Amino acid sequence: MRIVLFAMPGPMALPVLQRLLELPVHVVGLVHPAPPGLPALTRLPAATPTARQEVVTPANLATLADRAGIPRWAVGRAGMPALAKQLAAQQLDLALVACWPWRIPTDLLRVPQYGFLNLHPSPLPELRGPEPLFWAVRLGWTRTAMTLHLMDEALDHGPIVRQEWFELPLGERLSAMETLAGRVAAQMLPAALADLATPGWQPQPQPAGGSYYPAPQATDFTFTADWPVQRAYAFVRAIAEWGQPFTFIAADGQTVFIADAIACRKDEQQARPIITSNDQIALQLRDGILLATPASQSQSS
Repeated sequence: MRIVLFAMPGPMALPVLQRLLELPVHVVGLVHPAPPGLPALTRLPAATPTARQEVVTPANLATLADRAGIPRWAVGRAGMPALAKQLAAQQLDLALVACWPWRIPTDLLRVPQYGFLNLHPSPLPELRGPEPLFWAVRLGWTRTAMTLHLMDEALDHGPIVRQEWFELPLGERLSAMETLAGRVAAQMLPAALADLATPGWQPQPQPAGGSYYPAPQATDFTFTADWPVQRAYAFVRAIAEWGQPFTFIAADGQTVFIADAIACRKDEQQARPIITSNDQIALQLRDGILLATPASQSQSS
């Protein structure tokens, strides 16, 4: 099977490419979204790390592709028609998508024999949109699903090939959850590829309804005293690596800006809603205390 991988260079795509390189498939290319300043369609040069860098630097998506001899391309929206023509000459069976910032045009969707298989870390049709793991932890979910679905013209809408649930570890960073989601997707790939290649096999349409959440805004980093403390701890711990300060609104209306969560103490109460000491802040939530670090002056301004 001849496959091209569309991916943003983040944690989720790396285990997917690692798994593809272990399977009896031919990865004919890796396509990234083009950063500002590059032409609409650009062949990216292979990295040439020194021997020392090879030893001390973990493999990332680009270096893994380079070592495997996989050509890499950067494409912008305006370069999609040219990319469609280029890939049409590759006799593609499948395109895999692991995090992509915009819709794939219809002409490009039709190029691979089996279509485009999107790896979306949510139980579709729930949590459609660009940051499903952010919203899962913000909503207080302790588990979510990896959905492999065929793409159509609508966002995160095509029929489901495979779907598997997995736990969201309490207190982990979002990047670690993205890596975990990629590993789950990687484990699902062999069965999904076999399904697609089976004559007469059909994916299942997504159920009606579902939900869509847009890219997070500054107001989405606010939480209040009526939240369960473990929900607040999981949310802040996961998203703190983004560097965006969180706003906490206490039961008496006080507000405070925090940068990260340190620990949560379930079923404990304190004398005041917000207590600051030793560069830590203790916040009283509905069913416990959240220990946090304050945001810096520059973060909260």
